[in-house]
Order: sequence, then structure tokens, then C-alpha cells
Amino acid sequence: MKIRDAKQSYAAHRHEIWEKREALEKVLKEQEQHPLTSAFDRVELSRELSLLDAQYDAVDKALMGITATETKIFGDECNRRQADTMAKMAEEMGRIMEVYRRIASGAKVPAKDEQKLMEYDFKLYMAAKQAAQIAKQNEEEYDSLWEDEEEPGEQKTAEEVAGDTDISVPHPSTVSASAEAPELPAEEIL
Repeated sequence: MKIRDAKQSYAAHRHEIWEKREALEKVLKEQEQHPLTSAFDRVELSRELSLLDAQYDAVDKALMGITATETKIFGDECNRRQADTMAKMAEEMGRIMEVYRRIASGAKVPAKDEQKLMEYDFKLYMAAKQAAQIAKQNEEEYDSLWEDEEEPGEQKTAEEVAGDTDISVPHPSTVSASAEAPELPAEEIL
């Protein structure tokens, strides 16, 4: 079951329990106001109310566990994306510095690479050009470092990734007051 579906299912079941509790509480209040005309046993109603409270708490605790799992997955996805972005930035910086080195050594580099260096830092580009004039003419010719770039495709948001993650939780109607919140092992989360 997807986390999004599990949350909806548990929230709906929790709402049903709350409505039953409210109805029982109303009957109990009516019985207190008119004790002789009531056909319900006050002790039985109180016991039923206590059971519903316990069941509500158990379903709410399970829902909080599911939400905590979703939050963890969301955070992990954000961290992964941030690490990917940092890695791409470091790779880009490496390319920029390699273009600088090549230009400064007097080698021929593609115009596209020179343009990337110029866009990144014009002063660095000018320093490379000045170093190239001082250096002996280098006959080496290089291919572009940016020819293998792919256009980024459409990606899911971290929230969508977290919501679409499959988890193994019992059906909300089977959660009892004695049950613990579903604890998911790390292997199931990812």
C-alpha cells in the first residue's frame, strides 16, 4: 500500500471511530438527563466509550508512525537530491578548472568551453588568456568537456516520491488498542 493511501485509509478510520464515540457520548449524556426513560446501561456505555477511546488512540498512533515514515523518506529524498546537486556542481567546477588549465597552457579549446569559463568567471577567463600569452604556444587541441550533457527530464518532487513509496501496514480496521504503531524496517522503507 502506498503511504498516501495508507494515510487516507487510517485517517478515514480514525474519523469513523470519532463519530461513533461522539454518538455514544451523546447517548450517555441523554441518559444522564433522563435516567428513567433510557434503555441503555450506563456502565456498558462507559465501557464501550473507553474501548472506542483506546481504539482511536491506537489508530492515531499508527497514523503518526506512517506520517513519521513518510517524513523520513521525504527527508532522505531531499538529502539525496541535494547530494546529487552538489556532485554536479563539483563536476562542473572541475570542468571549469580544466578549461582554465588548458587555456592557460596555450592549448586550443572549443569556443563552447571558452564561453562556459567566461560565463562562470570573466576574471578567471582573462587570467587564463593572459597566462596563455606568456606560455609557449601549445599545439595540443582538445574536445569540448560539455558535449555529453543531457537535458534534465521532468522529475517527481520529494513529496511525491515519499507519498508513492510502498509500505507494509495492516488495514486500519485491524489495529487494536494493544497494537503498537507500525515500525517499518529500513529495507521496507526504501
